[in-house]
Amino acid sequence: MGICLASILGAGPASAQSAAGHPEWPGKGQLFVGACYQPIDRSPEQIGQDIVIMKTAGLKMVRMGDLSWDSFEPEEGHFTFEWFDKVLDQMQAAGIRVILDIPGQPAPIWIHKHYPGVDIVNQDGARIHQASRYWDNISDPDYR
Repeated sequence: MGICLASILGAGPASAQSAAGHPEWPGKGQLFVGACYQPIDRSPEQIGQDIVIMKTAGLKMVRMGDLSWDSFEPEEGHFTFEWFDKVLDQMQAAGIRVILDIPGQPAPIWIHKHYPGVDIVNQDGARIHQASRYWDNISDPDYR
């Protein structure tokens, strides 16, 4: 404990990378102004309105995609990205960059049906209903 504390207290101050070293990054001083955005639960009209609000607020970047596995792969092995491609196109047209967050949770309902080991089981051995997002047993071999 003492060695760890001494290491932390003895560490020198951290410094940010120079902006000159990364001219391709947006903004003076390289500050990213953005947000996490989940278009999965929004209508096309709402997405359009959201983008206008983001642009007006000065957002330059969004992170999205992480809550979308169930829409990207509605059936095992069947992938569809059309709706997401449209959102990406809208973001690009608005000048908003996108960081793609690859989805891992929530798992689609079909995974729970085909691989019941991914279900959460409580202390009494009862399975928790899988309709709630983030209720997946990520330690199950079938989930991985």
